[in-house]
Formats: sequence, structure tokens, C-alpha cells
Amino acid sequence: MMHDTAFRSTQRQLIRTGLAFTLIGGLVVQASAQTDETEAIDPFAMEIANAAIDYISGQPRLSVDWFVSFDVVVDGREKVTYSRSGSNLLARGEGFYAFSELGEETREYFYDFSRFTVVDVEENAYATTPFRGEFRALTERVADEYDLRLPIWTLMSADPGFELLESVDAAAYLGTTRIAGQQVHHLAMSDYEGDWQFWISTDPEAPELVMLVGTNPYEQGWPQYRAYFSNWDFDPQINEDSFVFTPDETTERMVWPKPDPKYKIGRGEE
Repeated sequence: MMHDTAFRSTQRQLIRTGLAFTLIGGLVVQASAQTDETEAIDPFAMEIANAAIDYISGQPRLSVDWFVSFDVVVDGREKVTYSRSGSNLLARGEGFYAFSELGEETREYFYDFSRFTVVDVEENAYATTPFRGEFRALTERVADEYDLRLPIWTLMSADPGFELLESVDAAAYLGTTRIAGQQVHHLAMSDYEGDWQFWISTDPEAPELVMLVGTNPYEQGWPQYRAYFSNWDFDPQINEDSFVFTPDETTERMVWPKPDPKYKIGRGEE
């Protein structure tokens, strides 16, 4: 039930760090050419991006719905598009919950700062392990030890800017546009690994991230990854059991893959 599918395999190729996207470098080069040639990084673009990241990371509680589509190149030519959708709920220092649908598979993720659980909804089965530590430490552990990526985990971390903006070496401001009736800034950025685009609300009091689009320039066919965000809520309802999974008598408990001995419970407290 917990085994990776072909979807997961191809997703790892496109989403190596959850939201570490790549995009066509030519777009950034073209946009940067519109500014001073000696100014690879547009300060206004970085200001908007940092404002959005700070806004998200500064929220003690949040929930968001998301929809992701990503391409897989078959035989070096044909592109097939898959989709994944779900929602995340986070209370910093309290817990995390996510719901995710990928193809015919539905997963739920629970973390209450003492135990992490993944639920296979279709199979009515779950796997669980004790863990104490910050959310970022949890993501690192489940990625390294179990080869599992939590949905949209980068935006949930305490410092999403470290993942998205730390290594930027070119940035351009492409103006404003509208997405689903919402006025947004359009930004393009790149670093050594690749390039990406942001669409961020123009509301200075609520610079919500609306969309991310990436293209992998290192793979033939330039497959794309697209993430859309909606229904941001920074005062979501949280119940006592929001972050705790309680199985019933028919739910089957599964076993995690054999853990790597170099990892131990509580690693996130280091």
C-alpha cells in the first residue's frame, strides 16, 4: 500500500525538493535584458518575492488548497500530463495535516510533533512512526529515510525562502496580470539549478502566492510543473484531533520500509 507508484518515480525527477522548480532559462534572460545589463537581479522582483515568503512564514496558522500538474516525457518525445491535488493545514509548533490525491491514490498525512502517520485511504491502512522535531526536520527525515515527500512542504517550512530564494542569481519583474480575476505580480527567477516563475497577489497587506510554474531545461521536451494555490486561510479552524490519526477496528497497520540505522527517533530535536 505504501509502495511508490510510477507517478512517484516521475515526480521525483521533476520535483526534487517539493517546490524546487525549474523553468525555461531563456525567459529569465529575455526579461533581464529589459533592465540594466549589469543588474542581473531586479531588486523590485526580490522585494515582492521576499514579502510573499515572509508573509507566509510569519503566519502561525494557515491552510491552503492546491492543484499541481506535471509533465512526463515518454521515449524522449511525447509528453503526458498528470495531476495531483489536495489541501494543507499547519499550526506551527502544534501540527500538520495534508490531504492529497494522485491518480487513483488518496493519502492523508498527520503530524502532531510526537508522531507522524501516513494513511492510504483506499486501502484503509496506515503507517506511523514516533518523531519529535520541527516541521523541516520531519520533511528531511521522511525524505531521506523513507523517500517520501510531503505535499507542498517547502511553503510549510519555517523558512521557505531558504529553499526558493537563497541561491537566486537572476531575477526579473514582468509586470502585473490577472489570474482568475485576481491582480498579481509576475516574477521570473533563476539560479544554478534552473529557473522558475511566481505569480503573487498585488495586495500589499496580503501578498499571497497564487501560482508557480517551472520547466525543466535539462530534460528533452522541457517538461513543466505547475502549482496553483487558492483559499488561503490564516485563521483556520483547528480541532483537538486535526493532527492525530485514530484508526478504527478495521484499519490495517502497515510497516515502514526498514529504516536506515543512521537515523534515530528525535533527530529533529538536534
